[in-house]
Amino acid sequence: MPKGSCFCLTVCLTLGSSAQVVTPAQSNKAVTVPTLVVQRSGEIAYDLSASDFSIKDDGIEQQVELENDANPEPLSLLLVIQTGRNAPPQLDKIARLDDLLDSILTNPRDQVAVLTFDSRPRLVQDFTTGSDAISHSLSSIAPGNTGAALFDALHVAIDLFSKAPLQNRRVILLISGEHDHGSDASDAASLIRSVSLRDISVYSLTFAPPKKELLNRLWSMNPLAMTASAMQRNAAETLAQLTGGDFYRFDSEKSFEEHVGEMSNHIHNRYCLAFQPRDPEPGFHSLLVEVHRSKVNVVSARSGYWFSATDNSASGGSPR
Repeated sequence: MPKGSCFCLTVCLTLGSSAQVVTPAQSNKAVTVPTLVVQRSGEIAYDLSASDFSIKDDGIEQQVELENDANPEPLSLLLVIQTGRNAPPQLDKIARLDDLLDSILTNPRDQVAVLTFDSRPRLVQDFTTGSDAISHSLSSIAPGNTGAALFDALHVAIDLFSKAPLQNRRVILLISGEHDHGSDASDAASLIRSVSLRDISVYSLTFAPPKKELLNRLWSMNPLAMTASAMQRNAAETLAQLTGGDFYRFDSEKSFEEHVGEMSNHIHNRYCLAFQPRDPEPGFHSLLVEVHRSKVNVVSARSGYWFSATDNSASGGSPR
């Protein structure tokens, strides 16, 4: 039974051919794949074993291990909240976020930071375990200007995790629109590299209306080309898929609260699968996770990793 989440596999896609990327997934290191499995009823599927799963690395079957995560490490949760552009009318819908965090923060050593953004990011609260400081920071959030520099904000957010304990699990809860408007310090390619080189999962809640087109799983097409176009269509959903998180849209206070509850359940009940790559080729590797049992399905899992033969050092370590 999964007792906590693991966020160790790095997914990194470069959109420029000259970029050199190094990740923790080296030939002497296991690749960890957090995976959420549900029954047909929608309930979490518990009590699966390693033999119930298969992982294909670029189509090649791997030997799967199931990590024992009975005592998960504390959580470093970074709230990234859009306040500009079309966000002000939505802020009332997230008014109870402070109370909802109780279902996510189950360890007394869990910590929270708060970052807001309009045309530029603003750190409202650095990482803290203090509930009063968290409550005060959330209550101080006010409408911003007409910008929505999503990429810039997420780059700042990723850098903030350097202040978090190395062993902590790292999660971004992104509450925003689906697109970037006005970032000038970063772009889609650099953001994908940055988030993938760190052990971070992005859980996205957006207030944009549903769209007719749905994103396919990122391994279903050329991953590099797919990511480039997907980030333009829906950056929030693409980042969730890349990092093994969740993506939801909300249109009311009730739906927001329901989705936060679902995310909390998923964060704490993912399986931590792992495998040892065998002589991996340099570059991006697509991952496909499947479960062999009937009446259960894999809902989300990390979609790939990048192996670099140019540097044998692991970038970012292997924090849990």
